[in-house]
This record gives sequence, C-alpha cells and structure tokens, in this order.
Amino acid sequence: MGFVDIPGKVDVFQYWPHGPSDVDTLKFYPDLASAQYFVNSTTTSVGAFFERGGTFQPDDNNPGEEKFRSILRKAGGVSLSVRLQGIDAPETHYSPNYREGMFDGDYAKWIAKHIARQKSYRQPYGKLCTDFFASGLRALLGVGSFNSATPEVLVPAKVRILADGINGAVDVYGRVIGYVTLIGNGQEIVLNDYALSQGFAFCSFYGSMAIDEMKRLTELFAAHGASGAPRSQLRSNVSNQLRDFEPELWTTKSMRDSDRDDNGADAFRSRCFDPKLFRRCVDWIGRKEALGESTALLDYMRSNDEEIVLLSDFIAGKGDWNKSRKFAMGSLIAKDGAFSYKTGEVVFESRPVEIVNDKRQPLPETFLTPYP
Repeated sequence: MGFVDIPGKVDVFQYWPHGPSDVDTLKFYPDLASAQYFVNSTTTSVGAFFERGGTFQPDDNNPGEEKFRSILRKAGGVSLSVRLQGIDAPETHYSPNYREGMFDGDYAKWIAKHIARQKSYRQPYGKLCTDFFASGLRALLGVGSFNSATPEVLVPAKVRILADGINGAVDVYGRVIGYVTLIGNGQEIVLNDYALSQGFAFCSFYGSMAIDEMKRLTELFAAHGASGAPRSQLRSNVSNQLRDFEPELWTTKSMRDSDRDDNGADAFRSRCFDPKLFRRCVDWIGRKEALGESTALLDYMRSNDEEIVLLSDFIAGKGDWNKSRKFAMGSLIAKDGAFSYKTGEVVFESRPVEIVNDKRQPLPETFLTPYP
C-alpha cells in the first residue's frame, strides 16, 4: 500500500476548553499544492482529489434533499477535518445520528428528529482526556498558556494517509483518516501514538487496516500503565457494563463550562466504555425522544446487527475479512448488559465510500490516475 503526505499546520488551542476538537478529531490547515502520493518509488501530486472531492449527504435544513459536502472545508479558513486512524476517544459532544430515514414524508417526525439532535452528549473522562492530551502536546512543543488576544497558535504538521485512492482516504462524512504529526521544539509527535501511549484513547480497528498497523497500535495501548506505571483516569475507570451509560451528561451547547466535572459528583458513576457502543446508546436516546420508540436500551443494543470480527480471527485470517468469523455487534452484549469483549479486541467492517465532485461525477479510484 502507498501513502499520501499532506503538509500543513494545526492550531494547538483548538481543543477543549478553548475549542471544539477532541482527542481523535481535529482541524488541519493543509498545503494541498504539496500533497503527494508515494508508492513504488513513484510520486504523484494529489491535491486536486481533496480540493474537488466530497459526498452528497442529507440536507438538515431541507427535508428530502441532499447537498454536496466537500472534503475541503471552507468555514473558518480552508481546512480538512481529520479523524485519527486506529483510535477512538471518549466522546465530548456526540449528537444522535439517524442514518436511515432522514425524511420519509412525515414533516412533523423530521422536525422531532432535529429537536432531539440539538442535544449533544459526552462520556465520562471525555473532557478530561482532551484537556490533558492538548496540554501535554503544548508542553512538549514549548507552547505557552492560552492568550485570548491571540487564541490561535499554529504549529507545523503533516497528515499521512495510508491509502491508494481517494475512496480509501476519507470516511462517509468526508473526514480524512490518517496519522497526524506535530513538529516543533525539536520533536515530532504522532498524535495517534501519543493518545494511546498516554492513556487518552482506545484502539479502534477497521477491516481496511493492515495487520502490522493493528499490532503496533495494540502494543502502544497495552504498554500504558504496564509494570506498575501510573495509569490515566480513563484507563483506571474502564467499564464492561451497559449499566454504566450516563445519559445525564448532555448539553445544548457542546462542552459548556457548567457541565459536571469528569471526576464525578456522587450522582454519576464516572466510568467509560467503548465509545462506539456509547454512540449507539445516544442514538437510542435520540430515537426514543424524537420518534417515541419504546424499545429498552439493552434490547436496542442487543439487536445491533453490525458485522464485526474478532481481532484474533482477523490476524489468523491474514487480514482477509471474508475468511474471518462474523458476529453481530449485539451478540457480544450479554443479557445482563455485560460486554464479552474489550475495546480493541474487535475489527469493524469498513463502510464503502464513493467520492464524487459537485456534479456527482465519481473521482478516479486510484491516485495514479491523473486528475486535473
């Protein structure tokens, strides 16, 4: 597999409490003129793929319609939204997601969905991990404390994307998937690796990833707190029970300062489980509040038919999804709500993506195909 390198800059104060970014997602200001694809000693300029590509998605403001969502975001300066490869961190501001039936002809129901989506939910230790993660990065880079007069501090960076074509470089939301390295103070810090090694995130694998990549990230995750070393509060408070879902942690303004602290008032259990399961729990809340569905949370979660494979099976099958035993996600949740796996022990199926331009014309599938 080849890879794409895109140089650029990152604002190190974009994270909570100074900005909306969390541990596993960030805004990246790219120099797309210098974006290069490398494979077999061949180098190809690929900035146009990211400049012109995107997807058509349901228009939140016009029921039943779609609008073009560009990979290259224009709000607040030209940028890419980057999702860090191979990790998943506690949520800081997740809103219910309705992938199916955004509008089925019932306007009142559509309005109800969007009322429910005004709430955003967070997990215990989401804000804490984000704050410690960003503070640690700034210390390593020699960046001083926040100054409201100059709220943005940009440092040199690059994003590396392990893919041979644009359809493997971004997700269904148009976010670039890759490894981000910050450069400064004589150091190069890979954010994905730093988040795992410091105990601020979990491993999260998809079938499109290479086995060696999964093994390396698993080792980083396992090394945190080994041999009696200190552990982060997140890693010291990992739950294996659905009952530790905390629906009270919501706000209508993402991450407002009046939210309860992660260290926990007595009313909160302050334990965290797999963020992917947490997101499904929040989707359940949204369906309950917007659509009046009465399914119990445990029943809803156990009915999840999303296909997964065990990491051990995937490795034994040499990374071949078709040769690995398949399980429904819900089957790994017991009748008492206990999880029969730990985060990082399963591999999720990669969702297919077709990147198009604003005329709905598909972009070339390989970066080696010339694209103006």
